[in-house]
Amino acid sequence: MDGFVVGRKVCVLDHGGHSTLAHQLEDMFGMQSVTGLRLFERESEFSLVYKDKEGTWRNAEDVSWKELVENVERLRITRRNDFLLFF
Repeated sequence: MDGFVVGRKVCVLDHGGHSTLAHQLEDMFGMQSVTGLRLFERESEFSLVYKDKEGTWRNAEDVSWKELVENVERLRITRRNDFLLFF
C-alpha cells in the first residue's frame, strides 16, 4: 500500500483469477484501512496496479487474468485518485 514499504511476495500463479488474488491481499493488508481494501469494487478507495515487463504501470482490473499473469513484474496497492500519478 502507498505509504507502507512492504517486501512481501505473492505468487499470482497460486490464484485462478482477480478475485482470489484480491482476497489474499485483503487478508494481508486489509487491516491498514478502516473499510478494508475491497479491491475490484467500484466504491473502493483502493486500486491494484501492476508494472508490466515494459515498465508500464497498468490497472490490474483492466486486463484479463491471463494477460496479468503473463506480464506482471510488480504489484502495488494505491488509492484510486493517486493512480493517475503513475502516468
